[in-house]
Amino acid sequence: MPTRHIILSILTVLAFNILGQNLESRSTDVKIQRLLFLIEQMYVEEVDENKLQSDLVLGMYNYLRPMALYQPDSIFETLGITPSEKTSLGFTIKFKKGKILVDSVFKGSGAEISNIKKNDQVLEINNNNLKEFYYYSEFNKVLCGEKNSKCEVKLVRDKDTLKLDVVRKKIPNSSIIPIPNNNSNLKNTIHNYFQGIEFFDLMYPDSVDNSLITEHAIRYMLEQLDPHSTYISLKDIHDMNAPLKGSFTGVGIRFQIFKDTILIVQAIPGGPSEKVGLMAGDKIIKIKNELVAGNGIKNKGVRDRLLGAKGTKVKIGVVRGTNKEILDFEIIRDKIPIYSVDASYMVNDNTGYIKLNNFSSTSINEIKTAVFKLQSKGMENLVLDLQNNGGGYLKTAVDLSDEILPGYRKIVSTKGRKFPEKTYAGNKTGLLEKGKVIILVNESSASASEIVSGAIQDWDRGLIVGRRTFGKGLVQKPIQLPDGTQVRITTSKYYTPSGRCIQKPYNKGSMAYRKEKYSRYKSGESFNKDSIKNNKNEEFSTLLKNRIVYGGGGIVPDYFVPLDTTGTSDYFSKLIRKGIFNQFALYWVNKNRASLEKKYTNFEKYKKDFNSKSITTELINFAKKEGVEFNKPQFEDSKKTIEIRLKANIAQDLFDYKRFYEIINELNAPLQKSLEILKDNKGFYNLAN
Repeated sequence: MPTRHIILSILTVLAFNILGQNLESRSTDVKIQRLLFLIEQMYVEEVDENKLQSDLVLGMYNYLRPMALYQPDSIFETLGITPSEKTSLGFTIKFKKGKILVDSVFKGSGAEISNIKKNDQVLEINNNNLKEFYYYSEFNKVLCGEKNSKCEVKLVRDKDTLKLDVVRKKIPNSSIIPIPNNNSNLKNTIHNYFQGIEFFDLMYPDSVDNSLITEHAIRYMLEQLDPHSTYISLKDIHDMNAPLKGSFTGVGIRFQIFKDTILIVQAIPGGPSEKVGLMAGDKIIKIKNELVAGNGIKNKGVRDRLLGAKGTKVKIGVVRGTNKEILDFEIIRDKIPIYSVDASYMVNDNTGYIKLNNFSSTSINEIKTAVFKLQSKGMENLVLDLQNNGGGYLKTAVDLSDEILPGYRKIVSTKGRKFPEKTYAGNKTGLLEKGKVIILVNESSASASEIVSGAIQDWDRGLIVGRRTFGKGLVQKPIQLPDGTQVRITTSKYYTPSGRCIQKPYNKGSMAYRKEKYSRYKSGESFNKDSIKNNKNEEFSTLLKNRIVYGGGGIVPDYFVPLDTTGTSDYFSKLIRKGIFNQFALYWVNKNRASLEKKYTNFEKYKKDFNSKSITTELINFAKKEGVEFNKPQFEDSKKTIEIRLKANIAQDLFDYKRFYEIINELNAPLQKSLEILKDNKGFYNLAN
């Protein structure tokens, strides 16, 4: 090729790359400008734009791998940025499995002089406990300080705990990146997005993707606002919205991977797989002529191959029973429903039970269908199980409350800095206005679950049974950004009919906020109602019986049911964590499917006659092969729980996943307590614990 053609080709490629980078840069710039405008216009509280910009820079900084600390002075000179006047202890770190490890040590630094080495585990710096540090920027605050200042560094090396005195020293020809860790003094720091993206582009010319580093900047910035304002990438939008919309497109199977083999647990009734004849127990060997058995495929890999646009086709090959021949099926992908009602059945002669896993667009229709069936079987009272229900659509929560509350009733109201108060009320005749209602909740019941629980409690319509709910009283509005990604910005707080906002504090940061529900175990609240610390400044009265209720930290139940730890053991916990129950049940049902289906022609017969005691030895041996050693004393402690759990897992594989709850609910302590309460008319209407 002539020289001029080579030069022309190189120039064309360079021009294309520069044009591409400029287009990407403009795209991310517009995205940030739009987002900052939306936050200023919509966020529930006043915002400090300087802090928003600083947090964007910190978000980018935290994304960089490995940790960035020093840069050559020449970079600062090129960009006209003044480097930080602070000096560092002279090492960088990495986060690994909950530990903070030394990643690199700078030559000539205080760390090198004090003999800090790569892979040392850092525990403390000047008595600062580092367990709650999750970002490089947090660590940067304790790592950096005044020149020649001394720190005591506590670390672990080869199982020995060491305490070393380390001096912060200047590194020749290099300086610390001036990130804005001290938001009150932004002078001489990189304190806005546009400075940051230019600086990090120059620092990491080959590894920084503008769109990706911008996404990390946005995620971190939103997290500093509150724990519920979130960013959703294009990749995540479909997966997050599918459960709320109540459907996705695919082939319509429930599957598990067992011993590197994809086993069909259920062909969803009415779905495309059932229509072509796929059956529970079939082993998927090929997808689109690609071998998928015995090659370590994961759940995501299966989903990626089976999900697709409606009307598209996918070929799969399965092995059925003991026949080694591969049966080929061509499946046309279609809309597959996602059900929010996990189970509905009669728990006694006049009481129905419904378990709802989220508040989706299809939930009300699902609940109505369940209620009609239960009422035809004699249901007078309802136990609605919202344990572990993290919420969903506000409208669905309002509609469900309206089904339960008689006459015109205020259900919830929302109010924000830029949004006037909006009241949601119900006035239609609902299916559940008569009879006793009990709602089951726990520390993972949140948002829409709390709206329903709060409305029913405030109007003294029913009883809340269980443990204090999560405490989410913030409302998010989904907004699409110019590139199709999405943010959910907190725009309002919601208030129950009595006027309480049940949002718990989040001033200690998102990580502490999310961990709060787990801290209830240590504080004793999970076991004793008296350990609940009600906010006396958030005291309200219910609207009919003037009972005292509290805001500022979730819904406190009318009847407290402690976390039940009887019947458990470390051995049982290992069986759960390692997925032994699911794996063994699937293996055992598949091995004995023909005889089981012949013996237990319907679920009622199975529930009455099947006894899992006879196969616990098989379970124990199976678990041993999977690395869970048998512990007889612990097995005896949890024997009943193991037998019930095993029976429930077999039921879901032999019949339907919803049947799992009909068995396992024998261990559902709040449900069992509810059945006791319902027997006592006086106790129920007394509505006081």
